[in-house]
Amino acid sequence: MKSTKRSDRPDSNRLKLGSSLEALEPRTVLSTVQPFTPWIPTDLPVYTAVTHKPIAFSIDGLVDQARTNPQAQFLNSRGKIVSGKDRQRNEWTITVHGPGSVLVTDSTPNDGILDDNIDTIQLIGTDPNRTYVTAQTTASAFTPTDGTVLFNKLVSTTGVKSIILNGFTLTQTVAPPEGTANNSDTGIFLTGGVGLLQFHNILGTFDTATSDLTTGAARIPDGPINIVIGDPSTRLKVAPTIRMDSIFNTVIDSTGAQVATNPQVNPTVNFLVNGELHGLEIVSSTQHPYVDPAQQLNGVQTIRGPVGGPTLRYTNPTLSPIASAGTQNLFPIVGSTGRTAVRATGIGQLKSKAGVTNVTASRGAVPFQNGFSGLNHLKKASFGANADALGLDVNGRIGSLKFKKGLGSPVGDSASATQLGIPEGQTGYPAAGLQGGLVTASRIGRLKVLAANSNFQTASNPDFVQLNRQGYTTYFARPGNALTSSAIVSSGSIGKTQVVGTTVNSEIKGGFHYPSFAAGLEGTRSRSKVGPVAINGDLASGVVSSTVRPGANNVYGNVSQVAGPGQIRGHSNSTLYATSGTTPLNNKGTGYFARVKSGGYLPPPSIHRKVSSAQF
Repeated sequence: MKSTKRSDRPDSNRLKLGSSLEALEPRTVLSTVQPFTPWIPTDLPVYTAVTHKPIAFSIDGLVDQARTNPQAQFLNSRGKIVSGKDRQRNEWTITVHGPGSVLVTDSTPNDGILDDNIDTIQLIGTDPNRTYVTAQTTASAFTPTDGTVLFNKLVSTTGVKSIILNGFTLTQTVAPPEGTANNSDTGIFLTGGVGLLQFHNILGTFDTATSDLTTGAARIPDGPINIVIGDPSTRLKVAPTIRMDSIFNTVIDSTGAQVATNPQVNPTVNFLVNGELHGLEIVSSTQHPYVDPAQQLNGVQTIRGPVGGPTLRYTNPTLSPIASAGTQNLFPIVGSTGRTAVRATGIGQLKSKAGVTNVTASRGAVPFQNGFSGLNHLKKASFGANADALGLDVNGRIGSLKFKKGLGSPVGDSASATQLGIPEGQTGYPAAGLQGGLVTASRIGRLKVLAANSNFQTASNPDFVQLNRQGYTTYFARPGNALTSSAIVSSGSIGKTQVVGTTVNSEIKGGFHYPSFAAGLEGTRSRSKVGPVAINGDLASGVVSSTVRPGANNVYGNVSQVAGPGQIRGHSNSTLYATSGTTPLNNKGTGYFARVKSGGYLPPPSIHRKVSSAQF
């Protein structure tokens, strides 16, 4: 049947439809003089200095310059824009905006081509107020990679306003000079200062062996990786901000006959700022995870030598020393996590979005040594996941502290049946009888600690274990441990305090001077106030006190304890559990202790002996 639907186009346009069908597409591509000329890359990933937005950049100008000048930056490794590739064909570009230039050398400097891991990035002739350095990486088009580029050292003796190295990972890429330790020439050294330093990761595997595994010859144990900003002889004019992703800090003993279980107390990653640190923002600081299957199929470098086939980074020791999940038990968290030390005169902000393990912040090389080893202030500290073996040595005021997933790891710390089956190597520092965290200050403005884990309970009557559907248990969730084998102390007062979760073998203590305690003297010696306090959780050998000296045998609640001029204000819903546990301050007992307690329920009832301020 013929359609009666009329077109909405006029007759003049419909009559022209057939004429255009005869026209052929022009073949201009194949009609060129050399149609099969190889593709030539003309664009580099160049970013703006301030907004960090990509900008269109062609190498045509650099090529034209190179045709007439043999010293052109296109033909050398020094200039405003320097680019290259690594062995996996990951591409990188470094751009200097403003005064100065960059000089780059790789791990094979004699071949004249930047086609390997980067050895040194040196900034020359920069200005601390006008020089911005940006860098970007592009993942390889030849093999699956994460797109990151390794570099061994970043150097600048003159100041730089900003250095942003997106996708650049700091690690040892070249062997150190003969007779020196590994990592002795690895690090970041910005003696002229920097306003902002930003890069990807730090990868460090540190072998403490004193002899070679294969030959038995004596060797020097690996040294730390250092990030140094400023010169000790010149005061920094600008407090730097450091931002990065993760610090993978793993300590091994390639000749060890037994699995290491002792904690690592010597720093293996050092942040040394010769002045004030405006902020340190990281994602995490932990040991290496085990290698991914892609690395394992290509072969990996382990403490026992290479495993599997040759990988593209076959000589690179920065791959995880943990070859697989099956060997992770040989690298326990306590025994193989290196210490990350942050040193400065003071810190504005210390922030991690995920967990940190074995991290300290202090002024001196040895934290908590005396009254001069601490920072003069810490304005703000925030930890997005569990902080285990964390030490904050502050000899001044802390503005605010926030632990979003608790202080001290609860993994393996309890003897309850719910903790059975946890691999020994995955337990935290409290499970090994060590401190989960220690924070000292002269005053703390705000404190917030949330639970590190969750506990699940079921109804005691078996008829009500499955309430909603047969075969599915009904669980009642509650917060787990907030503080585990930790101490947060202040020689003065502690302000608003909020704790959600159970406090286990831990103390929050005002009026306590930790350097005196470390020297063997009485630590409780000054007037203090704690509060307002809001604690939603139980106390299991947990103590909150304000200028109280425990009684005989260091037991709180003993009739011989002495209460000085201290006060706790607040309320709690705590149930007290007195166990045989001991806090990091060698005290026992459980509850809230002060001369004056007000504001709500703060058990137990006061039974202490009161003394005047002069007597105390």
